Amino acid sequence: MRIRSIAVLIVSVVLFSAACGGDDDVDTDDVSSTSAAVNDETNIEVATINVLHGLVGASGCLEETDACNAPVRVDILWDYLESDVGCPEIIALQEISARWQELVPEKLPELCEGDHVLLTESLGLPDQEMILTTLPVIDHGRVELAGAPVWSAHWAQLDADGQVVDVFATHFASSSLNLPCDPSVPHTTCSPVCEDGLLLGDCHPLETLEFLEANAAEDSLQLVIGDLNKEIDDIRITTLTDAGFIDTYLEAGLSECDESTGVGCTSGIGGETDYDGLDIAEQTPRSRIDFILARPAAGCSVVVESEDTDGDGTTTGHWANTPLDEPIEGLYWAADHIGIKADVGMAC
Repeated sequence: MRIRSIAVLIVSVVLFSAACGGDDDVDTDDVSSTSAAVNDETNIEVATINVLHGLVGASGCLEETDACNAPVRVDILWDYLESDVGCPEIIALQEISARWQELVPEKLPELCEGDHVLLTESLGLPDQEMILTTLPVIDHGRVELAGAPVWSAHWAQLDADGQVVDVFATHFASSSLNLPCDPSVPHTTCSPVCEDGLLLGDCHPLETLEFLEANAAEDSLQLVIGDLNKEIDDIRITTLTDAGFIDTYLEAGLSECDESTGVGCTSGIGGETDYDGLDIAEQTPRSRIDFILARPAAGCSVVVESEDTDGDGTTTGHWANTPLDEPIEGLYWAADHIGIKADVGMAC
């Protein structure tokens, strides 16, 4: 596993909002959590969604649909981020294809008054990550995971009013490429922290912990966010929760996914149409595989706001989780996943 150069920052008209700071090693002992209301000094507004890359052959989007009308889907997501989430300070996007690498910088000034800086590394790959943030940037870079270049993360170290936040935005392996670790095959080479034969997706949380141990700032709030492609009781999630990460969704007292109703679920939108089912209003998501996991510094606790008591417009729960009342150019959904949002902080 390696981190690529941070020199590639996609420049936008909002670049001036970035700033600099310092970092140290992370201590992961003595973590705990609480669901008490956050205060202005500790709360951080976070949102994440897997946007659906729309690649021909790797999704149900036909070539003539322009990645299932990606330009319109970006516009829909921007509207949701303003109306459903309240313009969060940190936004993580997964399944960023080359088409999305073109569209997001172009449309970024239209999001939330143009206050977000875009952090990514545009390599022309089919599945990358992006972080959009209004917080000053201390450091950031692309992190290659087992199965690179297919599986990766983007890490950012941010300054939230003096509280350092380490964000690890990622997309863990799906069934499309979840082979055993094998150093004799380039695309299945894993970090030494993972034994040969371990599945790529089960290696990814171990690599995540290894990276944060080496790169996260001392006393930072650590966030692992994105489409982790397994549910809460799977080993790739319990590897993280056993290491002190808190599932902010459950911490807020929200209901676990009900496959029969779709309530609490984040994945499963789709259908046999030219637009991969995004043009079908009636959908029932069937699993919860998207997360905002938080780990506090030693001696501190994670704080999750379940209601908007601080009035910042962000709560913990879902966003982009209902079809549009009226379709836009035939689309009811912006993505094939439901978004997750959290108002999270750290009390020490």
